[in-house]
Amino acid sequence: MWFIKRGLRLTGTHAVLSIVLFIFFPSLFSIFENNQIYQWLIGVVYMAVFWFIIYIDMSARGLDDCKKGIYNVYNGFITGLIASIPAIVLYVLAMTYQPAPNQVNWFSTALRVWLIPYTKIFITFDKSATMKHLMPGIAIIPIILFVLGSGISYIDGFRRRKKILDIIGQSNALKAEKSKVNPNL
Repeated sequence: MWFIKRGLRLTGTHAVLSIVLFIFFPSLFSIFENNQIYQWLIGVVYMAVFWFIIYIDMSARGLDDCKKGIYNVYNGFITGLIASIPAIVLYVLAMTYQPAPNQVNWFSTALRVWLIPYTKIFITFDKSATMKHLMPGIAIIPIILFVLGSGISYIDGFRRRKKILDIIGQSNALKAEKSKVNPNL
């Protein structure tokens, strides 16, 4: 049951990030509309901010689980999979719904909004005549990467916990060494 709760929290984190990035999207991308280097730089910054926040969130959960003694390697992947359910549903709907000519596939649009950190990649595929047919199918890649990234970030919480315990152990050993009285004096 707590997997669902954590998955919903991660979904909330994803939703808040998508909303914030969506708000800043038009203003940041319209500064230099024709400069592709700037556009890609902003796109990479969007992805970096998104992944950094997901890493911090999931790594902290892995660290907390280590402290509580309920750590399991698969927990992060399961949480990431649960948090990916909205994206998976939108992906399936976008792939199966075929709008009539001159109509918009609103499921594809909603999927792009949900996956807003990858907007520059999607725009590049849309503008390319040879790769345009890959949209929205290519959106499965960020969804899979989200599950993998969540799981790997969760596993890093275990590494951080081990590192903290090693530092505490070294500190205690140094303290014990300093507190010894030299019997030769």
